[in-house]
Amino acid sequence: MKKSSYWLIAVIVAIISSSCAGVIGLKTPVLTGGKIETKGYVAKKPPVLFDDFEAGSVIGAYAYANTAGSASAKLMISEPATDKAHGGSYCAKAVFDTGTNADWGCGFGCQSTYGGGYIDATGHEYLSMWVKVNEGVSYYIFVNEAAANGADGEFWNGPSMTGSGDWQLYEVPFEDFYKNIYSGNQSGNNVMDLSGLGTVGAQLAGAQGKGTFFMDDISFK
Repeated sequence: MKKSSYWLIAVIVAIISSSCAGVIGLKTPVLTGGKIETKGYVAKKPPVLFDDFEAGSVIGAYAYANTAGSASAKLMISEPATDKAHGGSYCAKAVFDTGTNADWGCGFGCQSTYGGGYIDATGHEYLSMWVKVNEGVSYYIFVNEAAANGADGEFWNGPSMTGSGDWQLYEVPFEDFYKNIYSGNQSGNNVMDLSGLGTVGAQLAGAQGKGTFFMDDISFK
């Protein structure tokens, strides 16, 4: 075969290779108007409600903070006269100070009004949650398993998000959550056990100032 033939074959191979570039890529969560981008999702089951806070209370409310960095947080039910919920009359409300330590600031979470300690989200694929927090505040949503109904008490953190100052819907696929290696059961099965989801909340990065974090209409879809 002549050299020109070899050269022609090499050119054709190069063209084919370059035309395929970018077809295969790693999945990266993308925020699209407050929503983690998911493509081709088809709901397999009706949504199951975690909490809409319309009972006028926050069940199992707790908060934690980097007190060494002067951070603080308190989770409570909203006040309808001054706080506008996303839907209905009530939402959960956390008043926070992220302190001076940039490593981490504070966090807060609650259980479900409806689940008796946990919600069975078997067969569902993502967390849906309305959030309103000061513009530019960085945080992530977390979901903690209960030690019940086949779940083993592992804690799971979602991808980083940024507040807009307005109510926005965040829908995060369960597959985008990763195990918390500092809290929760470290001897579990390393799988998010959807049969027993006990707590939903958020953790804020440090050194971001003070503000208010609202969350409402939390469900699994």
